[in-house]
Amino acid sequence: MKRVFSKIKHGMVIFLACLFSSQLVAGAEDEIIEEIVVVAEIVDELELLQPSDAASRLGLSLLETPATVEVIDGSTMQARGYKQVTDAVQSLPGVVSGESPAAPSTFSMRGFTRSQITILRDGLWVGPANMVMRPQNTFNLDRIEVLRGPNSVLHGQGAVAGTVNVVPKTAEVGEPDTVDFIASLGRYDTYQVGVGAGGSLSESSWYRFDISQRESDGYVDRMEPSSLNATGSILWQASDTLSVKLNFDYLDDELADYWGTPLMPVGSAQKPMHDVISTTTGETLDHATRFLNYNVNDSRAESDQLFLRADIEWMPIENLTIKNTLYKFDADREWLNAEGYVFCTEVIDVCTEVGEIQRYYGYFFVFHDQDLIGNRFTAQYDFDFNGMGNSLLGGFEATSLDFERTRGFRRSEPQVPGDSVNPYAPIPGLYGPEELRGVSPTDINTRAVFLENALKVNDRFSLVAAFRYEELDLDRDNLNSDGILEGSSFERDFDWTSWRLGSVLKLADNVAVYAQYSDAKDPVNANIFLVSGGENLDLTDAEQWEIGLKAILAENKIEATVAYFDIERDDVLEQIGVDRAANVGGRESNGVEISATWAASEQLKFGVNAAHTDAEFSRSTNFQNFAGNTPPNVPERTANFWTRYNFSTVPLTLGAALRYVDDRYGDNANNITLNSYSLIDAFASWKHKSVVVNARVNNLADEDYVSWSDVFYLGQNDPSFIYANQLLLGSPRTYEVSIAASF
Repeated sequence: MKRVFSKIKHGMVIFLACLFSSQLVAGAEDEIIEEIVVVAEIVDELELLQPSDAASRLGLSLLETPATVEVIDGSTMQARGYKQVTDAVQSLPGVVSGESPAAPSTFSMRGFTRSQITILRDGLWVGPANMVMRPQNTFNLDRIEVLRGPNSVLHGQGAVAGTVNVVPKTAEVGEPDTVDFIASLGRYDTYQVGVGAGGSLSESSWYRFDISQRESDGYVDRMEPSSLNATGSILWQASDTLSVKLNFDYLDDELADYWGTPLMPVGSAQKPMHDVISTTTGETLDHATRFLNYNVNDSRAESDQLFLRADIEWMPIENLTIKNTLYKFDADREWLNAEGYVFCTEVIDVCTEVGEIQRYYGYFFVFHDQDLIGNRFTAQYDFDFNGMGNSLLGGFEATSLDFERTRGFRRSEPQVPGDSVNPYAPIPGLYGPEELRGVSPTDINTRAVFLENALKVNDRFSLVAAFRYEELDLDRDNLNSDGILEGSSFERDFDWTSWRLGSVLKLADNVAVYAQYSDAKDPVNANIFLVSGGENLDLTDAEQWEIGLKAILAENKIEATVAYFDIERDDVLEQIGVDRAANVGGRESNGVEISATWAASEQLKFGVNAAHTDAEFSRSTNFQNFAGNTPPNVPERTANFWTRYNFSTVPLTLGAALRYVDDRYGDNANNITLNSYSLIDAFASWKHKSVVVNARVNNLADEDYVSWSDVFYLGQNDPSFIYANQLLLGSPRTYEVSIAASF
């Protein structure tokens, strides 16, 4: 497969080079262009006047929606250099993104993390967030939509802290014939190539196709992430009232094979990173191990997934719109790694050599085979109700998920927990033969009916409400290595309701205040993809109150939002050990988020956002009491600032961005503090006709920082047992040069 991808890569590079050369030669004789085209400015798009599928199915604009919603369109992602989804989303107020060891990217938002944030693929749920949030290339995307707060009423189970909707480019009615290219090279042998095309097939049909590949050696030895993304769409406008659209989204990725940098006693570290972390246990990170990888040579963390959907939209009569979406999602995922690392200070338990790193939690493997099929039907009717405008949408949705998890360990004679390596010269070694521990086939079937209504009482005041009833049947078998059913197999049936009620009051034409109550239910969580079963899987509950202000000011030169939220969650389901999950208590979170963009002039633009979040475990029912502690990976304060200047005499744009993340705790017990950090990015962009050349530097000051902490790999759940202690360090300074064109 890699040989095929390599041929594709080389062919695309040659083709792009020839095309760009011909364009530049042809343009050399042209006069200096008379008009400078601004690369991309979100303020020019008036984001608050755009609709969002993640926030409502009624076609409401963000200004009309009683919730905090942000949209990052494709041109903005290109202009700011966001290459993958996590890069774009963490530029929003209060959002921190990171990666659990060799796991899909995840987010921290409004005091919650990982599967408590729902990931949608073009408005559809296809699985738990920390399984389906793969590193999709932004070249293939039309936009990313982020809705804050509980949203089970719209998207089903989960969505406690928010929803991230990843929307690929698709065919559109009247789309002009275009061809798009991108090619880039950067530090750590990072490269990206992409090509896309769209246009008309006939007078009543259009197409869109995009393919991109991104690879890197990574900033840690043998990290080597890659992703190949192909998306396509065909739209047939059968009549003025009937359209059919067929889409596919294929992704083949290999995650960064980096499971973290191990903690060690301060006295043992050659170059203690005191500015990066602080602990109550006398441990630190060693800068001498900054770029070392302790995993084995033949480790892997990869997936192959295909998403197919067919959409039909029909207007049988005026003001009535009927939509049906049939979709299928298939995914195969593989993890085979020496996952955990312990610095041994004495010979005890798993430690066999003092002063060495013990590779432990020992050579674990997990394979996923996921097949999901679903259908969503909606009917929307717009009408007058006692002189008031009203939009009513009703529908139903059903999904069938077949999931099989295969797990086991490295086979050895006799079975040993792992091996030890020199902290400063680790020998990679090999995983070796696999030993099957068990297989867990799972069936999850859901059925839901839902209503959503927007009542425009008058020109200033509107009410938005939604309701959803959902049923879920869970059947889990746990088979041992001989295929014999174990006693931990189980069945569960759940049903629940969720709802939201909001109001919007316009103080002026483009100034509105809003208030909303919403709730969420989560019966399964991502842990069903991890645990063996027999665990307490009771419903978890979450509710949120939110008030806010949205405004377009200064003759459309300023867009600003501010929001206050308060979330409470009960019966939180968490993984508490190897193949174990339980309801561990409650969490609560409240805070303020602000965001503003300002077009100071035709040349100068600014953007700023900030968030303050106060989150804590409100109570704990686990064998360890974390009540009053702050959840890990939740900073109290974050802020982002960016500016861009477009020269009036030459087609040159210069820009810079600053990102600040406050102190965070790295564990539930709050013994590890991940110190605050600030990152500076800078870029320059030169545009000539349809070709744009970009140069970008990220983390300009080359600051060391911890990007993410995975609680499971810090051993906080069972202090009597030595677990791995490791943290994930963020990227050092990187630079990249790219060339993009659209014809």
